[in-house]
Amino acid sequence: MEKYLYFASAAPDGTASTEQVVCFPVRQMSHMEYISATSLRIYFESSQENDADSGIDAAHAVLTVTSGKHKEAMQDIVNAIAEPSIAGSNMFVTIADSEDSVFCSTHITACASIAVVDAS
Repeated sequence: MEKYLYFASAAPDGTASTEQVVCFPVRQMSHMEYISATSLRIYFESSQENDADSGIDAAHAVLTVTSGKHKEAMQDIVNAIAEPSIAGSNMFVTIADSEDSVFCSTHITACASIAVVDAS
């Protein structure tokens, strides 16, 4: 069975203009990148074409991290993904859930934003 990574930047508000909740298959994770002293972006590959109108070049989630703790946050994300699955458990991995204040790392403090390529 495949693992999925869960991100929530806020409670779903029912609008299509912003993404608040998303779940990506682990196999689509491309890379993690330093954005600023307190921001880390996780990129995901997609079968959707880039959305030039919105400026989104790839699906991604931006996490707020403790200043200077990018490496530690990345290690914790990798460890959460690598945790063994027993009889189908642990297939759903919460990386950052700002709505419920659940994070896979003590160095992640929020899911700041989520951007996906429009499938329409």
